[in-house]
Amino acid sequence: MFRRAAAMRAFLLYVTNQEILGQADKLKEHNIGVEVLGRKPDYLPTSDNIVRVRAHELRGRLERHFASEGADEPVVIKLPAGSYAPQFVPRKAALAEVSAESLLTPEKPLPGNSNNHPRRYWLSIAVLVVIALSTSIALVRHQLRSDLPPATQPAGAIRDFWGQFFDKPRGELDVVYADPGFALWQDLNGKNLNLGDYLNRKYLNAGNDKLLNAAIRPVASLADIEIVAHLGMVAGQFDGQINLEFARDANLKSLRRGNLVLLGSHRSNPWVELYESALNFTLEQDPSSGEPLFRNRSPRSGEKPVYSIPPNLDRGGDEKEYTRYGVAALLKGCGNRGLIVLAEGLNLQGTHAVGEVLTDPTRLDSLLKSIGHKPGTSVAPFEALIQITSFPDNFDNPEVIAFRRPPPGSCVNY
Repeated sequence: MFRRAAAMRAFLLYVTNQEILGQADKLKEHNIGVEVLGRKPDYLPTSDNIVRVRAHELRGRLERHFASEGADEPVVIKLPAGSYAPQFVPRKAALAEVSAESLLTPEKPLPGNSNNHPRRYWLSIAVLVVIALSTSIALVRHQLRSDLPPATQPAGAIRDFWGQFFDKPRGELDVVYADPGFALWQDLNGKNLNLGDYLNRKYLNAGNDKLLNAAIRPVASLADIEIVAHLGMVAGQFDGQINLEFARDANLKSLRRGNLVLLGSHRSNPWVELYESALNFTLEQDPSSGEPLFRNRSPRSGEKPVYSIPPNLDRGGDEKEYTRYGVAALLKGCGNRGLIVLAEGLNLQGTHAVGEVLTDPTRLDSLLKSIGHKPGTSVAPFEALIQITSFPDNFDNPEVIAFRRPPPGSCVNY
């Protein structure tokens, strides 16, 4: 679980050693950023959330380790939420907690299903996702409604990109998160639906009732939840706020009321279709394999006409790494419709990577340099194709490999 994750190993060794040595008082966000993650001594955790992101990843890896390859270890290491001080829990006490990961192991028959039929397997996964993520999104909503203390105005890339969204006191940003159930329904039924299908709901009149029940539940992906949390922190730095809306609850009126962020591709967030005419890199599916790909409508020298991922790449084992892609776009709406940000990937990990690039100061700065942005000015509309190195449950090295800028003065009418 940690073999290909050097940063996670360093993080784990550092916090456990400090705890064992009785120096848990050193386990502060700034110290970890400097001593483990290579940040400079003057870095500010308020503008660089790398430690919190890595801590979140470490918690997940620890849970999966002790539910699988570390299942026989007598002591379980836990990193409680909101803390960097690890806990060492005897295995007997830890057994009281059921691991969701162990419930999802394909080799084990599912409850009440001796045949372990693939469709029922994925339906069971969907039910577990519904339970876990419905709770998570409720917590995120609660957190975003909380009053945050005034923060120091951010500088650099965050200011240049996001400052134009919060140019008025107590500015608001509308965020529409994806509908994984809609993508799930299409995947399991071999269909490709559009925004019209999504709005008229006719697709819900056909298919297995249990499958439909899972598909229509209002849930969010873990990637979207994390991006929303980061957007909330960005908004707080400008003394602003975000308004969170599920894709199924959105409408044209809500999309036109101001600045907007859309999470996910049109396959899980069909509202993205409204803006695809303005994009060069658009999501399609390979007609033979059914795998998602980004079509490069007007390839330039050195660019590919298609950017895709290997078919069934998640079946290759923990030692594999792959190249995946995402698209980040900043568009300007016509009239008084504000600015629009699109964060989409060929899969959830691609979307997650794009979201982190847009909200992490260091990675956003790298993106803006790649597209020729002049520091200290508001970022002009653009579209960037981002390549990442992908591991089974992590990613690294996001890099802009192609970008486009629309003609000056152009806008998107929707």
